[in-house]
Amino acid sequence: MSNMNKTRLAFRSSNEKGFTLLESVCVLLLVTSLFSLFPLAVKTFGTAGEAFRPEEDEEWNLFLMQLRKEIRISTSCQAAQNTLKLNEAGRTVTYEPYQNSLRRRVDGEGHQIVLQNVQSIQFAATGNGVKVAAVYPNGAERTAEMTFLSRHAVDPGQSEGVAR
Repeated sequence: MSNMNKTRLAFRSSNEKGFTLLESVCVLLLVTSLFSLFPLAVKTFGTAGEAFRPEEDEEWNLFLMQLRKEIRISTSCQAAQNTLKLNEAGRTVTYEPYQNSLRRRVDGEGHQIVLQNVQSIQFAATGNGVKVAAVYPNGAERTAEMTFLSRHAVDPGQSEGVAR
């Protein structure tokens, strides 16, 4: 008799309603819309990482802005091969290649990377300024020419060449 009561309780507690056609269509619509948004989400999150990488042009422009600022406050300049030395307020600021980067040093100390992934860099003295040319490993070339105010003394240095 106890087995019979257990089976009756099992039949009474089962849910025999099931899904209606309307519920099935709604769930199918919801799942389909979620799956259709999945490629968009993957693409968005995949390109988000690229937005935080410094691009060559942006890095080059930041370097030029910093260099222009230092040229404005400097009193003299020496451009030789792949090195640029600016004298300002009793200190010497040097831009020089370091491995595959361009670094900035003050009085021979410090290590501030101002350009990354540079194959070669060239500083050349012009009539009243300095020409900067950089070549990246992908072959892209960037050049800029900056002129000094009349108070600057430009020293062409030893020679003008390209460092590789």
